[in-house]
Amino acid sequence: MVTAARARWTNWGGTHSCSPTRIGSPTTEEEIADILRSAADRGEHVKVIGSGHSFSDIGCTDGCMIRLDNYNKVLDVDRDAQTITAQAGITILEVSDALAHFGLAMENMGDVGYQTISGAISTATHGTGERLRNISSQVVALSLVTASGEVIRCSAEHETETFKAAQVSLGALGVLSTVTLRCVPAYNVHSMQEPRRIDELLDRFDEHCARNDHFEFFWFPHTEWAQAITNTRTQDPPPAKQRRTGVGAYVNDILLENHAFGMIQRAAQVRRQWIPGLASITARTMSRKEMTDRSDRIFANTRLVRFAEMEYAVPRSELIPAVRDIRDMIQRQGLLISFPVEVRAVAPDDIPLSPACGRETGYIAVHVYHKFEYEPYFREVEAIMNAHDGRPHWGKLHFQTAATLRPRYPMWDRFIAVRNRLDGNRMFGNAYLERVLGGGTH
Repeated sequence: MVTAARARWTNWGGTHSCSPTRIGSPTTEEEIADILRSAADRGEHVKVIGSGHSFSDIGCTDGCMIRLDNYNKVLDVDRDAQTITAQAGITILEVSDALAHFGLAMENMGDVGYQTISGAISTATHGTGERLRNISSQVVALSLVTASGEVIRCSAEHETETFKAAQVSLGALGVLSTVTLRCVPAYNVHSMQEPRRIDELLDRFDEHCARNDHFEFFWFPHTEWAQAITNTRTQDPPPAKQRRTGVGAYVNDILLENHAFGMIQRAAQVRRQWIPGLASITARTMSRKEMTDRSDRIFANTRLVRFAEMEYAVPRSELIPAVRDIRDMIQRQGLLISFPVEVRAVAPDDIPLSPACGRETGYIAVHVYHKFEYEPYFREVEAIMNAHDGRPHWGKLHFQTAATLRPRYPMWDRFIAVRNRLDGNRMFGNAYLERVLGGGTH
């Protein structure tokens, strides 16, 4: 189904918006192909959006927008092979729910459960854990609808170059239609959250990562405190006390913290000079929480406070020095930062445009309340990331260009060759892709 549209589309964070000429909402692969053939006849650009949780303008278009909300069915779950095949508009939580019925789970996931699987793999969305790779690395096969309406079925064994490029494609190659993910036997996660001093966490970060399946922390600028999160995989059921009280108490804690954090952000909006004091209040009110539940219920968090975000992947050896540089920069510049800084580690992979390609990787994410300007802070952080050989998360805000990015990705030219072959006329191009990949064929 295609409807004419000049209504304004805005992403979740409110950082970018656009007015597509029309919006397609396909329910079948053939409908996707029909939309693309029509767009080619019209000379239109085409962009696909999922949940709109990317903070960059990666999904914006002045042409045809394809929404995959109605293209979200599970097609097959193979318990023996431990795989799931689904239409690309399915969300991560929908995948997890489907797998749970078969005693399976995703290997790892990020903390935004309503993100579509196509958006997650196209931007190299990742979870946490130094021995665990990003979601794109869990893809074992996919189908891609190209600008001509052709459907390419590919995997590591078939159409290998296209497959590797499509694992993190930025939407530059075509429309992801179906995705097959490698899964694992279902597991629970024992989650522990507790306030810790930031210096101790920085000094012992490698130790914490090595000892735990998943370890990360959120440091609150203007304080000496961070919230450390340790998630351990287990087959143990929730403890008896938790089973008696249910998950409601835990969920209510999270919702209350969201509301309290939102109130602090609104107070900071009234008077920015209050931010250091408000940060101290936040640090003092952090509490210890312990919970065991199904993996996806632990990993996926509720987001009630909107924000803008920048996230960078740096070589693991550069992670802690980069965090220390950010701390020093905030103090030196006198910036007033009301959102925490998130720090975690992931395993390397072999995907050309993955920020973790070819190296042990640490991630640093910085955030700004959506009512505040983000550019001054983000540009200072990006300068530090540049000095530490950082690669930006494709779905988060950054100021890089193709010229600055190409030297950071050893397999950059392999990706561009696939793009030139599949979309030489740049039907799937937009301002973002022109900026970060380059506009013409080369």
